[in-house]
Amino acid sequence: MMQGLAKGTRRAMRRARRRRGTELNLVSMIDVLTVLVFFLLVNQIGVSVLGIELPGPPVTSAEPPPPQQDLSVVVREAGLTLADNGQPLAEYPRGDRGYEYTALVAKLVELKQAAPDDQRISLLLEPGIAYETLVALMDAVRADSSVAGASGTELFPQVSVGVAPVAAPDAPAPATDTPAGVTP
Repeated sequence: MMQGLAKGTRRAMRRARRRRGTELNLVSMIDVLTVLVFFLLVNQIGVSVLGIELPGPPVTSAEPPPPQQDLSVVVREAGLTLADNGQPLAEYPRGDRGYEYTALVAKLVELKQAAPDDQRISLLLEPGIAYETLVALMDAVRADSSVAGASGTELFPQVSVGVAPVAAPDAPAPATDTPAGVTP
């Protein structure tokens, strides 16, 4: 096949054939490395964001862990209700000047002393509660400002806000003008 070609052409073809055998195909290597880097980054980000810790040896404890508080303050037009795990602890009726936060804060200080590691509290508001009331209540449950000092004593800084459960009716519902069997 090469016999009819000039000597220089044959030499060039041999050099080209040798070069072709030693070349690396970088495109496929880059593809593999891209997939590998993407895989490693995704796995590293997932572990650091989720804070996953691999389980260690099982720890057996003779005593059960103490029950965790699930404090909530239900805000209604009539007043405030402090509850733990859905069970009412104290009620604070609304006065002529608005909500009285001092008694609520005093009870929260007691609860904080009983469970100093607890940081969470939920504020459950009835529809129609003023924004200013929410802000004042958030300030009251975060820190006890009655203690001397600029910031006061930290109570429950992790505040979550939600909608209050529907109140159980104490009296029968008022009569409406709609005929029986017709829903408004």
